[in-house]
Amino acid sequence: MIVNTTNSSFPIAANVVIGNNIFSDIGASYVDFFGGRSTSYEKKMQEMYKRVTETLKQRVQA
Repeated sequence: MIVNTTNSSFPIAANVVIGNNIFSDIGASYVDFFGGRSTSYEKKMQEMYKRVTETLKQRVQA
């Protein structure tokens, strides 16, 4: 993802790790077996995207 809020083109990186609990993993296993979309994993991915975006913006301002 590229977020550019300055005139500089120096690369800035951010990493975010979010853990899942056993219930999310079990639910995802059922979705894998029967097919469909894993909403619990989709929510986790949205949360990670939001956190990475916030972290990048903070690093650019610093």
